[in-house]
Amino acid sequence: MSSRYRMSISLNVLDHLGLYLYSNTPAVLAEVIANAWDADATTVSVNFDLDAKTITVTDDGHGMDLDDVNQKYLYVGFKKRNEGTGLTPRGRPPMGRKGIGKLSLFSIANKFEVFSRKEGCPEQSFLMDAVALKKAIQKDDPSSPGTYEPELIPFNANIRTHGTSIRIKELKKLGFTQQTISALRKRIARRFGILGGEHGFRILIDDDEVTFKDRDYFHKARFLFQYGDHDYAQHCNKLDTDEDTGKALSFPRGNRFDAAGNANETGEYEVQGWIAIAHRSNDLDDRGQQDNLNKITVAVRGKVALEDILNEYRLGGMITKFIYGEINADFLDQNHLDDIATSSRQSIAVDDPRYVALHAFIEGELRHIWNVTNRLKEKKGLETALVSNPFIREWYENLKPKHLQEPARKIFAVIDRANVDDAHKQELYANGILAFETQKLNYAIDRLEKIDTANLDLFLKYLADVDAIEAARYFEIVQERLEVIDKLRTNVDKDAKERILQEYVFDHLWLFDPAWERATRYKHMEERLQEVVGGVASDTSVRLDIRYRRISGAHVIIELKRASRVLTKTNLEEQAKKYISALAAAKAKNPEEDRYPIEAVCVVGALPKGWSDPESRKKDEESLRAWSIRVMSYDELIDNAFSAYSKFIEASEDTDRLRQLIDNIRSYQPQQ
Repeated sequence: MSSRYRMSISLNVLDHLGLYLYSNTPAVLAEVIANAWDADATTVSVNFDLDAKTITVTDDGHGMDLDDVNQKYLYVGFKKRNEGTGLTPRGRPPMGRKGIGKLSLFSIANKFEVFSRKEGCPEQSFLMDAVALKKAIQKDDPSSPGTYEPELIPFNANIRTHGTSIRIKELKKLGFTQQTISALRKRIARRFGILGGEHGFRILIDDDEVTFKDRDYFHKARFLFQYGDHDYAQHCNKLDTDEDTGKALSFPRGNRFDAAGNANETGEYEVQGWIAIAHRSNDLDDRGQQDNLNKITVAVRGKVALEDILNEYRLGGMITKFIYGEINADFLDQNHLDDIATSSRQSIAVDDPRYVALHAFIEGELRHIWNVTNRLKEKKGLETALVSNPFIREWYENLKPKHLQEPARKIFAVIDRANVDDAHKQELYANGILAFETQKLNYAIDRLEKIDTANLDLFLKYLADVDAIEAARYFEIVQERLEVIDKLRTNVDKDAKERILQEYVFDHLWLFDPAWERATRYKHMEERLQEVVGGVASDTSVRLDIRYRRISGAHVIIELKRASRVLTKTNLEEQAKKYISALAAAKAKNPEEDRYPIEAVCVVGALPKGWSDPESRKKDEESLRAWSIRVMSYDELIDNAFSAYSKFIEASEDTDRLRQLIDNIRSYQPQQ
């Protein structure tokens, strides 16, 4: 008895299945190349015609007759693996499975022409038109499913006895150049593992064969971890070498694992491929080619099936930014099992047990690689540092006790990873050693309560370094200050000095006196001073700014006068006395503060009238000193500071072991 029910398929399914499968040209061309592989071609050529704005892909595969065209090529969903062994006549495992890859061409073009010739059979040629196909879809009636009939066209392809040629026209993204073709060549090379002719298959782009070298990333590898028989290290010419053996740092890894992802020599799953660690993280930034290398692709049957599995891991602290690689997992696509690829053809069903096992295996490998790489980088970082600078070697070898060498190696490893040239590395080494010495002292202080008398000498040794560490750190501070002062002296005009000093001097009182390292602000004292300032009949065109600061051992009033005004000693003294008296009344209310004296400093653009005469100036300054008042010009302030700090540098030039070490490291020029 026949059924009253009937299932029908609408052409509208094509919209969901394949018209917009891919978003980029390399992925689309990879589908066409994969079809050539499945057709047992030995060579497939991709040619660009920049004038005609077309891409032509031609292979020397077995080609198609009329039945092949209608029953296989145009039959959406044709299963290539239903018959026999599931292999091609040449014994190749087919890359294609669902028969919808050819539709991906509509992702990048509105039309493509197909020319095919099967040996001993009539040639076939037709046009696939996205506009005509969409019209057929729109006319489609669910009660009477329709068909799409491609347009017949004259045969126009360079095919001698057998093969297929596809000419892609009306590209949606125009503007191919030699540069973009070069980038596309690189991306095609990265999508296939069947390169170099060893599989009896060659890919040519504009008549130039694509090889592993075109991937243009093996030279970025520093350490390599390999799975399976193929030796990928032969493509890597910049791997680090072991200092003891001189061999490249390439590590074979077990490539079989069980359903839980645990490495197991008898495991049911097997992979081939490699994972590498780059020299620097920015080595993997290939944005100029629109192809980020910081990923691990998963390939199946020699072709990329998953663009990146690395981004699926959330491994805190992992050096994922340095990792890239390719894992070939043919077990993900077995003829007798369900298709693991999603309908988009660009991803994999993540809940499939095969994928779950692969995911767990790679996670375990990443953790192993992380541990090994850290040890290698520490060792290589130490080697680089010791070889690059004899002063570093001397410091490292004299570290006592020896257990301190381990954290020192970590510092060198971090510096080694920095993307800097050798000259700048010396600066980083110097700063790292100085920081290490400081940390060493902190460690000693933290351990004080736990150190018994038997180890007291060790603690005293740490403590003996205090002066050296502080001297070295202060020496650096002084050098930085001298640079600031020198720029003020030589590169700043008069008007600019007024503005800069107003913004800078109140928070950097070391310009007035090296002893004035730290200053404290007391709100109630500042408020009292501002009340006095407001009550003093003073022209704002004369006063630029006035502040109060509490410095160890003194209350200080600092007033900046405008550079454009020339005042007398009497003017300055009268105003400063009022400020001092007001501040004295305020501090008298607090016995703790009252014990400290008050100082006033007036900084002027031009010295007071009459001070060009040394004798007059000397008398005026003695009179002001009785009230603890100092007067100096902008230029004198800067020159005095420069002189004071220069004398410190001169006095320290031949002292301080640690500072001398830091200077030697910084100034050392490694041999080229």
